[in-house]
Amino acid sequence: ALTASASAFVSPFSVAKRTVAVAPIAHENGFRPTTTAAAANQQCRSNYSFLKAAQEDSLDVVIHDLLKISDFVYQFANVRRIVKENDGKQRSTSRWFGKKYTVAFDTPALIRTQDGAQEQSKDKLLKYVITPDAIKEFMELNRKWYKEPVDEDGNAGDWEFDKTVTEKNESFLLEAAVEEAAKDNMKIVDYDDEFCKGKGGLVYGVVVNLTRKWITVAFRGTIGSTDLMADRDFRLDHESLFDSEDDIFVSGGKPGTHMGFTTYLCDEKKGDQDGRKCLDRILSCVNEEFKSNPDVVGKDFDLYVTGHSLGGGLANLFAFKAAQLKANNDESVKYLPKKITALTYASPCVGNDDYNKEFQYLEKKGNLRHVRIANEQDVVPTNNIIPPVSLAFKGNSKLYTQNGVNLFLHADKELTVDYRATKSSGSQLKIPKSLDFHMVTEYYKRVELLANKKVYQQTVEELYNAAGDFTN
Repeated sequence: ALTASASAFVSPFSVAKRTVAVAPIAHENGFRPTTTAAAANQQCRSNYSFLKAAQEDSLDVVIHDLLKISDFVYQFANVRRIVKENDGKQRSTSRWFGKKYTVAFDTPALIRTQDGAQEQSKDKLLKYVITPDAIKEFMELNRKWYKEPVDEDGNAGDWEFDKTVTEKNESFLLEAAVEEAAKDNMKIVDYDDEFCKGKGGLVYGVVVNLTRKWITVAFRGTIGSTDLMADRDFRLDHESLFDSEDDIFVSGGKPGTHMGFTTYLCDEKKGDQDGRKCLDRILSCVNEEFKSNPDVVGKDFDLYVTGHSLGGGLANLFAFKAAQLKANNDESVKYLPKKITALTYASPCVGNDDYNKEFQYLEKKGNLRHVRIANEQDVVPTNNIIPPVSLAFKGNSKLYTQNGVNLFLHADKELTVDYRATKSSGSQLKIPKSLDFHMVTEYYKRVELLANKKVYQQTVEELYNAAGDFTN
């Protein structure tokens, strides 16, 4: 029952060759289908350029770029994991009678800068930034250690360690993606996956985009059983984000947040010098970038928070806490911009009605914005989870509601814009397709529908105005 109910959150990374020139994307069910010519005719062909100057929060840029970053968080963790698990270890070309050898990645410090000699900041795992050029160079040097499983239809699955050590002349799709990102002058200033294994755990990246003038915090979604245990814990946590009277702006309520997601953010960060919560460490890292990064200081950078599925839920909570602290003039977020914008994909509900009232208070003050992208018939961004699925969950999902402006993506027509628009799981369930509709694959497909192009000409603020009175 647990597997059946929670599997909708799972999103291991996989890529495949496509007939349409878009970024490599994640497929949550192992293999990604090749895009057909017919489907291509219904899609925007991602012809926006990474060099195109961002129009003030224009959705045409934001919604595509942040989906790519949300996807990349899955990809990069997999690349780094294979290095961590195999570098310096003895392996064999086959299980029984293969030739033994010692794995030696070429220049792994290109993507694992925490192993470098430079002094480490207490707010970061990385000791120095990782650039797209460094990632591309690493992949070119180490293709022999990686492989992409391919099914009978020519679709690629999750990357694996290639124990046969086969030299490869053809580049991986990730190399083309990071080459494109390099045009945007992006730098990964932190990427923390240090205590995570194949079963999951909190993974996030902090990315500075010098062309767009953004700093983005991106959270990874579910990849294994550890994450599933967090996903299914719908008990309400009334304390972690509201541990003082100053944290509650609306009197008479009892705001509560999803216990599983909140615990991920508010647990003590392993290895942190000061024993801080993960949330506090990330906030400190971001605040320091706005305070001291010479590429950022005085240049009116925006702050975005993003993620897919579980990552979207974490992005919601992180953006809320940052905005809450900003509204209280807290020193820990002194250098953050006044407005924090979350842009999430397939995000589950993360709080109760009173949490939403706190969320709306910050929206009305102008401290918080949330654009929530959800596919029609994706059951993950819903409440009131129905039996027998609900039997595998802790807590009561009926108590939960959504936040922000919802872009509800349809398969074959223009998206619907609404405020909050919380839907029950029963209204979105389509057996056996609901898991397919939750995949990053399907989000790329629907985001790129030509019918949605007009909506993307708006800024985030214009979208909020179009959604109506965000007080209900």
